[in-house]
Amino acid sequence: MPSTRSQVDTLESGLPYDYTDDEFDPDYRESSEEEEDEVPKTMQRDRAKWIEDNVEDIEFLYRQLMRDGRSMFGDSFLQTGTINTFANFLYRNTTPFSEA
Repeated sequence: MPSTRSQVDTLESGLPYDYTDDEFDPDYRESSEEEEDEVPKTMQRDRAKWIEDNVEDIEFLYRQLMRDGRSMFGDSFLQTGTINTFANFLYRNTTPFSEA
């Protein structure tokens, strides 16, 4: 008996269901944790100095993040996040031209 179901090779929006084209797209790449932490070599000293100058504020913000996150999500909140990764995140997202 022939199948009465249509072949579903596209999504409702008309996009192809097959995403294998991503590996040939030059703009597509999966980010790794190592790439996200990279800062241009010329800015590593600036980042170190920035962290040194703002260490008290960074510690306060990190403690607040952990306290509020754990009160909402439990003890499993941000288990692998350290104050160093948090400081790098802050530097990257608050300093102009830190992403190159």
